[in-house]
Amino acid sequence: MLLDVAKKIGITVATIAGASVLLASPASAAQQCGDLQGPEGGNLPLCKSWVWDGNDYDGKWWTNGPSALPSHTYLQRREDGVVKTSNYSGSYSDVSKISFRLCDSLTRRCSGWW
Repeated sequence: MLLDVAKKIGITVATIAGASVLLASPASAAQQCGDLQGPEGGNLPLCKSWVWDGNDYDGKWWTNGPSALPSHTYLQRREDGVVKTSNYSGSYSDVSKISFRLCDSLTRRCSGWW
């Protein structure tokens, strides 16, 4: 009987360990949210998500609440070193690294990359 209990526990442990590996597999999605500060005031709550597809990332970004930015503030994103003016939501694919920042069209100043 003790052997039967040990076998059942071993099977349960193996099943739980297998589930942990599955949850931590490269195909798992990750998400991060932050509060970007504008270079001339205001803020933008922004979230980004990503999924590892085996050699790079696919993902999305979106605002996570109301912003308080001056009208002349805009969002930029940097995909693998290439800077692009960006919408406040969108998606990307086949990117190794993505970052975002806010810029002001009047002063030509930008915040740090996030």
